[in-house]
Amino acid sequence: MEPLLPYVWSGGLLFARIGSVLMLAPGWGEQSIPVRFRLSAALLAVFALAPGLMSDLPLQPADFGQGIFLVIGEVLIGLMLGAAARMFMAAASVAGQVTAMHTGLGFAMQLDPMQQAQGNVLSAFFSLIAVVLVLSAGVHRWMLQGAVDSYILFPVGQYPNMADVAEYGTRAFVEAFRLGLQIAAPAIAFGLIFNLALGLAARLIPQIQIFFIALPSSIMIGLVVVMIGMGAGFMTWLNGFDRFLMTGGGG
Repeated sequence: MEPLLPYVWSGGLLFARIGSVLMLAPGWGEQSIPVRFRLSAALLAVFALAPGLMSDLPLQPADFGQGIFLVIGEVLIGLMLGAAARMFMAAASVAGQVTAMHTGLGFAMQLDPMQQAQGNVLSAFFSLIAVVLVLSAGVHRWMLQGAVDSYILFPVGQYPNMADVAEYGTRAFVEAFRLGLQIAAPAIAFGLIFNLALGLAARLIPQIQIFFIALPSSIMIGLVVVMIGMGAGFMTWLNGFDRFLMTGGGG
């Protein structure tokens, strides 16, 4: 068994980083996917990538504390990369909530299978569309490639600079929030124009029963606006996500 210990150590180091990335990565780390499947996928990824990465890994240290230090560093790097990508999936859910608020569907609630939390129907729908786009466009493969490339940027045993980590997380949050608002932009514009029109109608024609026509009209016209703008909005989201993964938000 002793000759196998170096390989077990190297596999454990790889699993610490790659498994942490895949635990949060879009497509791989969805809450609706069983935990056993996610663990199996991470182990298979480690077995597939190990031959090309073994040379970049340090030997098992004699000191137990130093070994724990290396493993914790690998987990932190993996969580940093996965959490930044997960923010973009949350942006789609936020876009659905904002859209529902401006189209009169904020009261329609259901379980969001992607977020595993209660949300409105548009939030769940947008989250599902985001996952479909991630899988169809191959973003889940980009995340795996990013985990491999991270060994060039963050060699094993070298902790990332905390200031750089904070800046990276801030850029991810800002970019994800911006893309989420872009998805919801048609609904926001519709809500402003529709409410302005209702206010003018109530002042100019007092006989109109505004409360009886406001909600049905808002839902009907709002859904049409969402259908028209959803394609362009999600393509912008996907392109922005792609750009962030390629440049880290710096380009």
